[in-house]
Amino acid sequence: MRISISLILFSALSLFRANSATIQHGYDPTLSPNEAIDFLYQKALIEGGKLIVYSGGDGSKSRLALTSRFNQRFPGMNVKFIVNLSKYHDIDIDDQLANGTLIPSVAHLQTVHDFYRWKDEGKLMPFKPPHWDQIYPEIKDPEYYFTSLNIISFSPNALASDYESGNAPIEDLDFLDPKYKNRIVMTYPNDDDAVLYQFDKIISRYGWQYVEKLVAQNVTWVRGTGTPLVMINNGTISNGVTFTSGNSLAPAPDARVVARYPTKSWFLTWGQTAAIFRDAPHPAAAKLFIAWYLSDEIQNSTSVQWSSRMDISPKSGFKQVQDYPNTSPRDFIKFMLNRPHVEYLRFRFERLIGTPQGQSSLLDPNQ
Repeated sequence: MRISISLILFSALSLFRANSATIQHGYDPTLSPNEAIDFLYQKALIEGGKLIVYSGGDGSKSRLALTSRFNQRFPGMNVKFIVNLSKYHDIDIDDQLANGTLIPSVAHLQTVHDFYRWKDEGKLMPFKPPHWDQIYPEIKDPEYYFTSLNIISFSPNALASDYESGNAPIEDLDFLDPKYKNRIVMTYPNDDDAVLYQFDKIISRYGWQYVEKLVAQNVTWVRGTGTPLVMINNGTISNGVTFTSGNSLAPAPDARVVARYPTKSWFLTWGQTAAIFRDAPHPAAAKLFIAWYLSDEIQNSTSVQWSSRMDISPKSGFKQVQDYPNTSPRDFIKFMLNRPHVEYLRFRFERLIGTPQGQSSLLDPNQ
């Protein structure tokens, strides 16, 4: 029996497309988001029910609530978040990939430039989770290799009572007011790229003179972006203020330390990026985690500041990220990809304020 070449090519192409769809989804894409999550959950259980996520952060307790929430939502699953600064996680991952000893199935990190590199090196697995089309296009890979799961922001923070009395700064220039001398606590910009980006935006507007004037305010420099909030909250820095920390967009009524967002100054937002590794020890569980994190349940929760999805309403009193003229997750990506500029800034700050000193925030029992 003679079979035409065109039929063979058509069959091969159809098979390739079917396999590609299977790789990208890992589930029937006609399923609803909840049905897809249930399907991935069953596959993850068959796989063994385990998952390790390398999670970028500077507080060892920062993922406890998420761990409990995931494991309760999916009985029989056991997710473990290993928290460390993203700039250390990526080194560990590179070493593991080189040695064939990969530990995490998922990386969820601030260092977005690593994901571009890992994609180019063929280290990532494409996955198109439910709600993919609703994710902001500038914070996801068009070929499904990585995506932001949430948008994080840093902004001015101070005691709620100080904001209520008008005795706390909101705009960049406010921090140079003499009344804030000895009250400012900041994360070392040469220890955290997100904080470095904040200073880069300030320098581009006001020049290095701003930094020199800020340093003259007798800033307390610390490690970790959560440390300023702890020190303001417990009174270590009396009536302390900062702009190098994130905070809830929906704080509890009795919250002592709250965030305010400037209208004239730039504030930081970035997409915390996640990807599944091609050689992930638990690929089904990894897909389940990403699909769940992008679900309505998590994207609407208080654990997420701004959603990565365009169809999720922002927290009360806030606008969608793209509606603010003074922030841009896309701009942060451009900054992170320009590694020579990042290194230049880091070393210039080292000359100005010294190398980061003090205990790692990961050892702080309050974080």
